Amino acid sequence: MSKTSRDELIQDFVAAIRASQTATEMLDSAVANYLGISPTDYRAIDILDQEGPMTAGQLAARARLSPGAITSLVDRLESKGLARRTRDTVDRRRVLIEVTPELREHATELYGTPQDAASGLAHYTDEQLELLTGFLRGSVEFQEERLRRLEEIKGRGSRGASPGPRKGAR
Repeated sequence: MSKTSRDELIQDFVAAIRASQTATEMLDSAVANYLGISPTDYRAIDILDQEGPMTAGQLAARARLSPGAITSLVDRLESKGLARRTRDTVDRRRVLIEVTPELREHATELYGTPQDAASGLAHYTDEQLELLTGFLRGSVEFQEERLRRLEEIKGRGSRGASPGPRKGAR
């Protein structure tokens, strides 16, 4: 059996991450299409599902959309029965956006139950799960930093010399 070099391991790892991102984006797109919503609408309900109810302004900031775009987006999600506006129980003047039970039913139908996910992870040790969770959280931080960097570049008005993304760039 040949020993794989560290550079090859790193290249394989990056390729696996990219393949995972592509598969996730393809599934997300297919689910959005099935639900009759745009990928942007899908991302917004995913944010709400992960983080819980929030104001339209908070959702706009998290989804990186304008307040006007969020108003239209929430209207569309409400018309599909996937999200709803509710009054904040602490401050009745505030309106919160939240996912509906119907969305959760769709999610269970399309993605399965938490127990289904757990069965796919059963062969990992607790230590491996901690490592993988740490890696994924670090990956989120890395991607968020790249977004901040992009915003800085856009703010300077610099598009660089390249007409588009480099092959293999992430």
